This record gives sequence, structure tokens and C-alpha cells, in this order.
Amino acid sequence: MLQVCHPTPPPTTVHPGLLVSGTKRGAMSKPSEPPSAPNPAGDAGVLPDFQSLSIQDAPSPPEEAEMDVLTMPRETAMKIVMRSMLSLANAAGDVPATPPLSRPATPMSRENVSGTRGHRRVASRPATPIPSERQKTQKTELEQAEASHDEPITHDIGAGAEPESVQRINMARKFFSKTVPRFGLDDYLNRIQHFCPFSTGVWLAAGSYIMRLCLIDKAVPLTHRTMHRLILACLTVAMKTLEDHRWPHKRLAGVGGVEEAALSRLELSVEFLLDFDLQIRTPEKMKELTVSLQKAGQAATMTSKLPSSFDLKLPLNKVR
Repeated sequence: MLQVCHPTPPPTTVHPGLLVSGTKRGAMSKPSEPPSAPNPAGDAGVLPDFQSLSIQDAPSPPEEAEMDVLTMPRETAMKIVMRSMLSLANAAGDVPATPPLSRPATPMSRENVSGTRGHRRVASRPATPIPSERQKTQKTELEQAEASHDEPITHDIGAGAEPESVQRINMARKFFSKTVPRFGLDDYLNRIQHFCPFSTGVWLAAGSYIMRLCLIDKAVPLTHRTMHRLILACLTVAMKTLEDHRWPHKRLAGVGGVEEAALSRLELSVEFLLDFDLQIRTPEKMKELTVSLQKAGQAATMTSKLPSSFDLKLPLNKVR
């Protein structure tokens, strides 16, 4: 007699995650709870190290062939920016701020006032948490600014708007102090780095912004009355452009010696004067801008002349 054999079906493979004790084979398990939302501000690992050298103790800037912006110490970047700014300021001398123009106020309706001047910018990400022992800072104040508070800080367009040249002059005047600040640029940079440490990239980017503002575009003169506000505003913009962590706005203003509203005006002025072209995407571009800043400072040192009042007299000691 002919017998028909039925093949044995292959065993069914079930993923272990689909099996739950006490349930039937193949039953779906209850999905697990999703992870909590990320909180970048709660990551203390992005906070820079507060232990830093002063500019005087920092290594000297390397030559162009040996410069590596990826491994450069941040104090060396500070020294590059400080030396270049001082050389350019010494060569420029005291450039007076352009006085405000006599013009009627631009009429604004209530809707425009509530929609523009009443607007407050919201941070795109929270500020980096600061250890409790580092939250207090020493108080300092820059000299009073030349620009008045009612001058525009943003571009107005459309009918009745001021010419762009006038708006740019008003923005540039916000960087002028009425008198030269009492403390030098090296002490000012050391103070900023001590209470709000920045990375090498932020310092070099801030230097490139200053070079574009003062040398290439010639929008703001680099003098002893403008360099403090320039470096503070450019550091703030570079920090928000290039890095994930952000120092609180109130802390930056207190360390820099200006009001919070004044720092906001300076920050907006830098962004508008640079046409919001702030990104530096490659190390090669960063090195190119840094070398250009160094060469500009060296050229300013070579071309600057001693004042006519300088009179060097050597002591006439008798040779015995």
C-alpha cells in the first residue's frame, strides 16, 4: 500500500521581545516608555574649564606655516586678537564718533510700536548652567557710550525709513565710549576669560569679525574708545554662532561692564553690519582670517609713527 508522508512544518521563530510570560505565544508586549527629552543645558560637560592662563603667560603666537587653529591654546588666540587690536588702535589714533544727524522722528503707529519695540527675542536654547561658586563676579563698568538710547538699532525698510548709510552710522556710534576706559585691553580680556571662558574658535572668530568691521568694510573705526565694546559684542556673537553652550546674557553684560540692553544693541549692530554672514565653516578659512588679522596688526605696527612730542634723551654718563 502506498503511504503519503506529510512534511513536518519548520519551527516558527518568534522574537524574544514578542513573548511575555503568562501570555499566549506570539502575543505583542506592551511598549516601553520613551526616553526623556534631551536637555542640552543640563549637560555640565560642555562648560569650559575656568582654570586659564593670563595673556601675559600665554605662549607666543606661532608662525603662519606652524599655525594650527584646531590645537591652538585659547590664551594664544587671545594674544593674537589683543596684539592686533592694540596695533591697529595705536595706528588709527583718536577717531571722533560721527555726531547724530538733525532729523525728525519717524512716525510710527501704535500697531508698529507694539509689534517692533515691544518684541523681545527668545533664546533658541537655554544658557549653560554655572557652578554656584562661580556665579558671583566682580563689578566693573565701561565708560558711558556716545550713542543715545533712542537711536535705531535695526534696519528699517519701506516708506519713511532712514537711508541705510544713516542707520549704519548710528550702529557704529554705539561702540564709542565718551572717554577711554580706565583699564587696558589686556586686563579686560583677562577678566572676560576668567569669568566667562571662551574656546579658541570663539576668540579667533571674534577677531575675524573685528577685522571685517574695521578694516575690510570700514564700518566702525578701531580706536581705544571702541575696542572694548567691539570685542565684547563680537565674542557674544561668535559664541552664539559657533558653540553649543551659551553664557547667560546677564552674566556677559555684567562681566563686560555694560547694561543688558546695551549688550543687546551691540550684538544686533554687529550682526547687521556684517549682513549676518557669521559662519566660518572650515579650519582653513579660520586660519586664513587669523593670518590676515596678524598681518594687519604687524603692518599697522610698522607704519605707525612716534608722536612729535616724543623726545628720547640718553643719559650722558662720564666714562671712567
